[in-house]
Amino acid sequence: MTSSNTSRNEHPQSASVAPGLTAESTIEKLTGHQDQKTLLKVCLGMPLYNQTEFLPAALDSILAQTYKHFKLVVVDDSTCPDPGEIVKKYASMDKRICYVKNPVRKGLVDNWKRCFELADNADYFGWVSDHDLWHPEFLGSLVEVLNTHPSVVLSYPKTVYIAPDDKKIITKKIAAQKIPPTLSTLNMSESTRIRAVCRDTRGFGKMVYGLFRSDALRSAGVFRRVLFPDVVLLFELCLKGDFVQVDEELRFHRDVVKFSIARQRRSLFVNKPWYILLPWPFVNAVVLFWHTAIISSPGDMRRRLQGVKVSLNYLRRHLSTFGKGSWIGSYNECIKGKSPWIKKLLKIFKG
Repeated sequence: MTSSNTSRNEHPQSASVAPGLTAESTIEKLTGHQDQKTLLKVCLGMPLYNQTEFLPAALDSILAQTYKHFKLVVVDDSTCPDPGEIVKKYASMDKRICYVKNPVRKGLVDNWKRCFELADNADYFGWVSDHDLWHPEFLGSLVEVLNTHPSVVLSYPKTVYIAPDDKKIITKKIAAQKIPPTLSTLNMSESTRIRAVCRDTRGFGKMVYGLFRSDALRSAGVFRRVLFPDVVLLFELCLKGDFVQVDEELRFHRDVVKFSIARQRRSLFVNKPWYILLPWPFVNAVVLFWHTAIISSPGDMRRRLQGVKVSLNYLRRHLSTFGKGSWIGSYNECIKGKSPWIKKLLKIFKG
């Protein structure tokens, strides 16, 4: 991993940023003039939840970016005060940080949306985690793509998995993965772009940590209140413009928690929607259909047909994996004889 040449001492020392200030009002208050706003095209949002072990390193990594004209909004959804105390200490030393504490816990989806709501009028917005690291050129590289290509709504880098000691992880599973080609939908027709994103693209959980054009992100609903909201967002966003992956390893991800559907249901929502226990591939396809084919672009039949295409592609892609890891198993596991109940029957028959 390339380390940053930027030291913490290079960041300006300033008065503490008061909780609750928006990024725009903080800029005006601390700089004393509004011209600075024209430079601050970028807002980063960090949803914070009970993370203290890797939080200082994450903040150091963000503040060491060579592209310095950004605001970092940290929205604290923690149930303990320790993460907030760490962020407030950093905010007292760097005026780009705006710390906000939720009065009541929101859950992951609403907290991610709150980060975007506090971005004010930033042209570009990106989420950053409270436990990852970034190459110093991460932000500058993504900003350059968006500045150069007005049709691009999302730019994102290649991601590397790292251990708690920051060393690169290469497990047998990772080594066996087929590395997808660098994605760029530039110069593709809309139909080809939809097919490239909805059928062929992998790694939506990595893509969502890129840099978005704020207007496009807003029009795509930010995060819908569903399971796998990042995938739904990116399916909807591909109707808005192009995706470009920067062909460099600029984000270093610590896999601090193991994924499961049960964990998503617990962490995504505090007030859980009534449909959360329904089959998620159907729910998400219906949500996509409603927003892209029914209420979007009134009178534009071509746009609505593209919304139908995106919704059907979502259902087609995810239906075969529904049930994966459960006792019943997914369709793919069943036809390959790998679902738990088939394995148990085979074990019984084999004696």
